[in-house]
Amino acid sequence: MKIGITGASGMLGTALVNHLSKTHQIFATSRSRGVEGQNIKWDCFDLTSVTLLDQWLKTTKLDIVIHCAAIVSVDACENDVELAIKLHIKTTELIANYLDFNNSRLIYISTDSVFDGEKQKAYSESDLVNPLNVYAKTKLKGEKSVQLMSKGLILRTNIIGWTQEESTSFAEWVLEGLINDTPLNLFYDVHFSPLHVDGLSLIIEKIIENPIYGLYHCASVDSISKYDFGMQMAKVFDLPSSNINRISVKEVDFKAERPKNMALNIEKISLALEYVFPGVIDAVLLMKKQHDKNNKLPY
Repeated sequence: MKIGITGASGMLGTALVNHLSKTHQIFATSRSRGVEGQNIKWDCFDLTSVTLLDQWLKTTKLDIVIHCAAIVSVDACENDVELAIKLHIKTTELIANYLDFNNSRLIYISTDSVFDGEKQKAYSESDLVNPLNVYAKTKLKGEKSVQLMSKGLILRTNIIGWTQEESTSFAEWVLEGLINDTPLNLFYDVHFSPLHVDGLSLIIEKIIENPIYGLYHCASVDSISKYDFGMQMAKVFDLPSSNINRISVKEVDFKAERPKNMALNIEKISLALEYVFPGVIDAVLLMKKQHDKNNKLPY
C-alpha cells in the first residue's frame, strides 16, 4: 500500500516509518527529514500550508494517511493558539475531506487529554469530553472531521519511547534526571496509560491489514501515576530514586491546565482487534531492552 505519514520525524512517525516501510511504500512528511531507507520517500514542507499539503495529497495518491503531526508541547499551544488551530483542526480537515472524497483511509492520532480528568476510573469512548487546554480542545476539534469520513479512524493514545529529534519525551526526561541525579518533581495525583511507541506501531499495522473505523482508545491495559512511573523507571534501569519528589499537580503553576486522570479504557479496541494489550511496565521494560541493545543514552 501507499501510506502517508505526517510528523514522520517525530517519535511515533519514526517508529511507523521504520516498521511499515518493510512491507509498504511510505510517503513521509515533516519539517525535517528523518530515517532514510528503502520504500521511503520524503517531502519536507510546512503542513499548515494549504497549497503544499493539497499538492502532496494529489501527487502521492495515497491509500492511507497516518496523521501524527501535532504540537506536542501543551504550553506551546497556549502561546500560539492560531498555529494549534491550523495544525490540529484545519490541516486535519483538509486531509480528511480529500481522502474521504477519494475513498481513502485516515488514521488520526488523537490524545488522552480530551477529558477533564475528574472521573475516578479509566475513560471509555462513550464518556463525555471536556478538554481543559488549547492542545486538547484543538485535537478534539480535529477529531470531528475524521468522524464524518466513511473510512476514518481516531486513536486516542499516550506514548513513551526514544525520540530521534532534539525534543525529549517524558520517559527520557525522567531517565535523564535519574542518571544525572537532578530533582524530579513527579505527580502522585496524575494518572495515565502510556503505550510504548513500537507497541502502538504494531497495533496500527494490525489495523492497516484489518481495518476498523470510528473512535477507539488505544493505550496500555492499566494506568499509573506519574510518580509511580518514575519509580518504576528507576527500578527497571537500576538507578537510585532519592531525587524523585512526590508532589501534587496543584503545586505547579502551569500555563495550560492539565487533567488529573488520563487513564483510557481499551476494552473496545481489544475486542475489535482480538488483541491482548500490554501494561505500562511492559513499555518500560521494552525501553530498557532497547537501551541495552543499542546503548541508547545521549545524556
